[in-house]
Amino acid sequence: MSSPLRRAASVDPSPPSPGERLPDRVAAGLRQRARRSLDGLRAAADARWGRPRDESRPIYLVAPAGHPNHGDEQLLAGWLRYLRHRLPGTPVVVDCHTPGQAAVLHHAEHPDVLFTDTLWRLAGEYAGFEPSAAGADSDVTAAPAAAAVAFCRQAVADLGVRPELASGIELLRSASIIHLIGGGYVNDQWPHHLGVVAGAAEAGRLADATVVATGQGFTPCADVGPLADAMAGFDLVTVRDAASRHLLAGTDAPVHLVGDDGWLSLAGGGGIEAGDHPVYSDDPHAARDLVLCAQSDLAEPEVIAEAVARILAAWKIPGERITVVESIPGGDRVVWDLVCARADAASAADAASAADAVSAVDAAADAGTVGGGDDDEVGRALAGLQLPMARFVPFQELWATGLPARSGQAWLTTRFHPHLFAAARGASGVALRSGSAYYDVKHASLADAGSPWVTVNAHDVVVDPLVPPLPTAGGFDSSAVSALIAAAEALADEVYPL
Repeated sequence: MSSPLRRAASVDPSPPSPGERLPDRVAAGLRQRARRSLDGLRAAADARWGRPRDESRPIYLVAPAGHPNHGDEQLLAGWLRYLRHRLPGTPVVVDCHTPGQAAVLHHAEHPDVLFTDTLWRLAGEYAGFEPSAAGADSDVTAAPAAAAVAFCRQAVADLGVRPELASGIELLRSASIIHLIGGGYVNDQWPHHLGVVAGAAEAGRLADATVVATGQGFTPCADVGPLADAMAGFDLVTVRDAASRHLLAGTDAPVHLVGDDGWLSLAGGGGIEAGDHPVYSDDPHAARDLVLCAQSDLAEPEVIAEAVARILAAWKIPGERITVVESIPGGDRVVWDLVCARADAASAADAASAADAVSAVDAAADAGTVGGGDDDEVGRALAGLQLPMARFVPFQELWATGLPARSGQAWLTTRFHPHLFAAARGASGVALRSGSAYYDVKHASLADAGSPWVTVNAHDVVVDPLVPPLPTAGGFDSSAVSALIAAAEALADEVYPL
C-alpha cells in the first residue's frame, strides 16, 4: 500500500508521612481509580464501535519501555491514549526491550495492544552475527553499529536467520505503520540500537508500510553515516533538539524539528491543570514546595550527591516541605540515600561531641585552651533540615498517582522529562547537569523551547562552589505550552490520518 506520508512527502501507596492526612490520600487514590475505570470503559466502547479488526493491519510502535523509566513510559502511554481515540478498533503492537513489565504498566491504556521484543532482541544479538552470512561483500571488520544494522536487516528479510523469532518478524512485516516513538535511545550511548532502526526500515520496505520516527534525540553521535544508513527508507523523522536536526541536515533523512513526544502526553482532556490529568497528581501532600529527582545512572552519583547536598544546605528548606520522586526504581534513590547518610553522620558526630563536651572542657581548662576540630558544615546543615521528614514517592506510586508538579514549587532535577512536565505546569526549577553531553543537549532543548529554568553543572557546584539561588521564575509560559502541545497533536494527526 502507498502511505499517506509518502504521498505527501495500583499499587498500594507508601505510608503517609508525619502530619499527612490519610483520608485525603485515600480520596486521591479513589479519584485516580475512578478515572482509570472510566478510561477502561471508554476504551472498550472504542473497540466495540470502531473499525473491524480484520480490516486493520496493526500499528507497530517501537519504544524503550518497560525498564521502567517514568519519562519513557509517559511517552508510550501518551501515544497509546492517542491511538485509542484516534483509530478505535485498530490493533497496536508495542515492540520494546522489556515487554513483560511494559504490559503490566500499559495494558489498560489501549483495549487491543500486544507487547513483544522482536526488534530489540535482534539488535541485542548482533554481536554473534557473522558478516559472511550477509554476503560476500560484507565488511568483516565492520564497527558494532554497522554490524547491528547489517544483521537486523538480514534477520528481518530472511526468517531463517533467527527462526525462533519468525512469528514476531512476520507480525512486524504485517504492520501498516512502523513508528519509532520518542526518546534518546538511538545514539553512541547504545550503538547496537541502530539495528532497531534498520530492522524497522527493512520491515517497512517489505510490507510497503509507512515508517516514521518522532521526538528523537540522536546525540551524542560521532559519525552520522551509520545512522543515516539505518534510516534509509524512513518517510518522516522528527527530532526534539536542534543538535539532532543539525546532525542529519546533510543526509537524505526527512528530518524536522518538532519537539519531544512528551508534549503529546499532555494533550487532550481538560488541559494540563485538570485534576484528573493522567500525567499529574493532585495530591497536595505529595506536591510539596521543593521536589527533587536525582539520578545515579549515566552520572557520577557521588558528585551529584555532593552538589545536591550543597544546594539543599544553601536553600534551607526543611524536610517536611520536600518531596523526592523516583523516575527509575532503585536508581533514583541512590543519591538521596547518600545525602541522608551524610546528614545522619553529621548528626551522630555532633552527638558524640556533646557526650565528650564535659571532659573536653575540663581538659581545655587545665591546659588553658579551648579545643576544636574539623566539621562537615554541609552535613550539619543537612542534619538541621530533618530530611527524614521528606516525602519519598517510589516509582510505583508515581506511576499510579501522577507527577506531583504545580505552580509555586521549586524543582531540582538531573532528569529531562521531570524538567519538561514540571515546567509545563508552571513550576520553577534548576536543571542539574551531570556533565554528560547526552543530558546537556536534552535540557538545552527545553531552554530553547522557552523553559526559564536555571541550568548548572554539578561539578561547578562542587568545585567552585557555585550554588544557584532558590528558583522563582516559574515554568513555561502557558502560550508556549499550548503551542508545543498543538504541534505535537498536529504531527500525530499527520502520522495517523483518518
